[in-house]
Amino acid sequence: MYRELLETLFQQNYEDFNCIKLLSEENVPAVDILKKYQVDCTVLTFENEFFVAFNPATRIFDLSRLNKITGKSLMQIDNKEEQVINNAKSRIHIFIDEALENQDEFFIICEEEKSAYTIDIKQLHKLSNDNLIGLSFSDEVNKNMDIKETLSFKERVKALHSLPPMPETASQILNLRTIHEVKVEQIVEVIEKDPVLVAQIVSYANSAFFGQAGSVKSLKDAIFRVLGVDAVMNMALALSVGSTFKIPQTGPVGAKCVWKSSIYAASLMQRLSMLMPWGERPNPGTAYLVGLLSDIGLLVLGHLFSNEYIELNKYLEKNTDVNILEAEEHIFGITHIEIGKMVMRMWNMPEELIAVAAYFSDKKPSEEFDKYNQLLTLVKTLLVPHGLTFGDSSEEISLDLLEKLRLDEEDVIIASDEVLSEGEIIKNLVKQMCG
Repeated sequence: MYRELLETLFQQNYEDFNCIKLLSEENVPAVDILKKYQVDCTVLTFENEFFVAFNPATRIFDLSRLNKITGKSLMQIDNKEEQVINNAKSRIHIFIDEALENQDEFFIICEEEKSAYTIDIKQLHKLSNDNLIGLSFSDEVNKNMDIKETLSFKERVKALHSLPPMPETASQILNLRTIHEVKVEQIVEVIEKDPVLVAQIVSYANSAFFGQAGSVKSLKDAIFRVLGVDAVMNMALALSVGSTFKIPQTGPVGAKCVWKSSIYAASLMQRLSMLMPWGERPNPGTAYLVGLLSDIGLLVLGHLFSNEYIELNKYLEKNTDVNILEAEEHIFGITHIEIGKMVMRMWNMPEELIAVAAYFSDKKPSEEFDKYNQLLTLVKTLLVPHGLTFGDSSEEISLDLLEKLRLDEEDVIIASDEVLSEGEIIKNLVKQMCG
């Protein structure tokens, strides 16, 4: 949410702007605003001018339609608030979707601040200066769905507090990660309590990617001969955490697709990290962990809201061109990236994971862990055209990003092909995770 930009916009133009708290001082829901009274806003730019488009939160914003109506090539701006505010010195243009015309008052929710802005439609009209009022640039998100009212804020908070505890194996591995010189015997003792986990790690170590071809027979072999201490600990941590959540196996966001996407992302994250210059590369084992848990929010959503998750699968099957994050926002009131960040924090997961989740949730960069953010961005760009991750297939490899990571484009493509060729080993890993 563009909090500072909106506050500046409203405070400068009318006095009726109001901000209300949704949580009490005890962090308990104090106000519950139904989805039908909420509004989404999108900040856009064109030729150094800025625009804010308002539409009902029960509908999906359609940028291509707005561009067709206005004859402009408007581009959406990421939530980099300072950059937007610093450049928004000229008048900001307002677009109001016609679906709001029957509403006297509505609310813009700011999840991070746990607050909401109350807006009077008449006052908003004054801001717009009749600038294309009455446009229709949004679509009903539930046109092919039969679900109840979107989950309320209170329901989501209550569900988060009912999360299962972190698995004992994962908790023990987190403790091991804090030991300066952890012994292999300590790792083996923890992981061998979970035979399925051992099989998964040994199976991965035997992949053609490492050139072992079935020669790895034990967890110790995997540690000493192939993966190393850090990689095994991080892989065990991710797999142990992920196995906590049970969701439907089939569908666009079923367990099979989620784990397939996650394992490909993890493998490519690790592979690309190893291609970076020695003094600048992030820890390859942690890179694997980041990739494997990058979409853990999907598992959490499916676990907490099983009925709605089934409907999300059905909807995405019928509407393949719909952005998954927009569909999640309108069904659950939150995206899997945002809820993933919350779970990372609640479970006191490694700082690298929290930093990456925060970056992809609200674009707040962490300089210390920026390499992981950049690697994951590159990995998702490489995997989207193959249908192996959740994102925009129109994105291309950024040469600027490659330069920041000190990676050669040809080497990256070769590495990507190598990981994509590991279909059989990844298929087996997915089968084990869904078993």
